[in-house]
Amino acid sequence: MNNPVDSRTKYLNLVKQLTGIDFEITTDEGIDEKRVINHLKNDEQVLIRDEDSTINQRINKRSQINEARQQYNLEQIFSLALDHVKGDVLIDKLDLDWVMKFTNLAKNCYTPSMHELWSKILSVELVQQGSFSYRSLKTLSELGTKEAKIFYKAVRLMCRFNDENSGRLLTGLYKKPTLINIFSSSGKVSLNLNQFGLSYTHLISLAELGLIHQQEIESAPYNSKDTLKLSQNKQSFDVVVKQKDVVFTYYKLTPSGYELSRLVNPPNDSDFINYLLRDFGDLLNGNYDVTTKA
Repeated sequence: MNNPVDSRTKYLNLVKQLTGIDFEITTDEGIDEKRVINHLKNDEQVLIRDEDSTINQRINKRSQINEARQQYNLEQIFSLALDHVKGDVLIDKLDLDWVMKFTNLAKNCYTPSMHELWSKILSVELVQQGSFSYRSLKTLSELGTKEAKIFYKAVRLMCRFNDENSGRLLTGLYKKPTLINIFSSSGKVSLNLNQFGLSYTHLISLAELGLIHQQEIESAPYNSKDTLKLSQNKQSFDVVVKQKDVVFTYYKLTPSGYELSRLVNPPNDSDFINYLLRDFGDLLNGNYDVTTKA
């Protein structure tokens, strides 16, 4: 069990590091009440250590700490992007308005993993202007490390049909009912994405962040013997539809989600492909000899 004294010390150090606020806790009854910031249980009182500083001085100190951290963030991002600055960089054509918006948003990311993402955006934009809209930058600025990991999981499970660019997060497959079997079970097969680390709650979170569309989408019906080239990361394989009027259900990336998905380079996931082809086996014939793109 954690020592409450040690926990308090760590908390006070964190507050000082992040905000510059330097608290002191005391039970001394002779303290001038004007110095007391707050009263806790057990007759404890919270004071500011630097009793001679004014509120304005403390505000300035906190502002300096925030600006120093933001400056550090930008230095990390712009230095990481140097790895990608090569002969094909079009510095003269770079939109300065975009750069200033980028800088204003990027300065508020504080973790190494987010520094890396922002540096990738900058390096791509240096080579191909217009790759990332301001909306995408703003969406990324609202992502914490936890949300970024969820998005990574979603992109890892994305599939592409034929030559489409944006991916589909497949959720199921079914055959449209006919007049004969309209009252019978649709035979829908639903994929359990949760077993691959992506729960329904995660999908809601991604939709709220504007990375995927909120509504599940249905594909146009496919006919018997239609062939689809299904790609998942760097792997591709052919599937043949067995019956008439077969429909896929899926979530689709938003434009911002698609732009940001280009930053992700996930590994191949053969387990997911095998699971997908096995569960869709009643309506699809899959080529299990998965080919890898060059």
